[in-house]
Amino acid sequence: ALELSDKIKRPTVPKECEHNGHMYYIKVNSLEERQKLILFLKKKGIHTVFHYIPLHSSVAGMKFSRFNGEDVYTTVESEKLLRLPLYYELKEGEIIYIIKCIYEFYNIETKH
Repeated sequence: ALELSDKIKRPTVPKECEHNGHMYYIKVNSLEERQKLILFLKKKGIHTVFHYIPLHSSVAGMKFSRFNGEDVYTTVESEKLLRLPLYYELKEGEIIYIIKCIYEFYNIETKH
C-alpha cells in the first residue's frame, strides 16, 4: 500500500542477483520527509539512519577529488534514502512493529 500510493519506494533486486542481507532501506519523497520519519520512528523506539553521503560531498571527497558535470541526481536521491533496522537478532514481531509505525506515519491502515 505504501509503495502503490507513492509514499515510499523499496529496493529492487534484479532477477539475476541475490540480496546480500547487510542492510535494508526505503526511499521516501524528500529530505524533509526523511527527517520527519526518522524523528517519528525515534519516538517509537526505532533507530533509523540516513543511508549515505555522496562521495563528492563527503569530507574526503571534497578534499581529494572533484565532481565533473552537474549533480542532477546523486544528492537529491541520497537525501531520500532511509536505512531501517536490520540485524541478526531482529524478531518477526519487531519487524511487524516497524512496518506498523511506518504505516502510522503515513496514516495508512495495516493488515497486520
